[in-house]
Amino acid sequence: MIRIYTDKKGSGDVVVQTTATDTEQFLGELAEAMHHAIIKASDDGLTALQIMKVAMPIAYKLSGYKADGVSEQRTLVCGYVSPENCDVLSTAGR
Repeated sequence: MIRIYTDKKGSGDVVVQTTATDTEQFLGELAEAMHHAIIKASDDGLTALQIMKVAMPIAYKLSGYKADGVSEQRTLVCGYVSPENCDVLSTAGR
């Protein structure tokens, strides 16, 4: 499962949250969630850029590399705002 959140305050910041257990699952679900987010945002790719900035550290972490800014709990979350302060922009996976 992937959820992409946008900051309720309108800063443009996004948060990516996932329960994926490996890079392949994460990237597949990320592609689906990004597709929905980009259509919903219709902002000439700015949302895609913001998503990739915070999604890549999660992919690194799932691949076994050290990733600054990624907190690991039951789900992986990376972004500059907390999901609690955001609206869900998109979701994919189970």
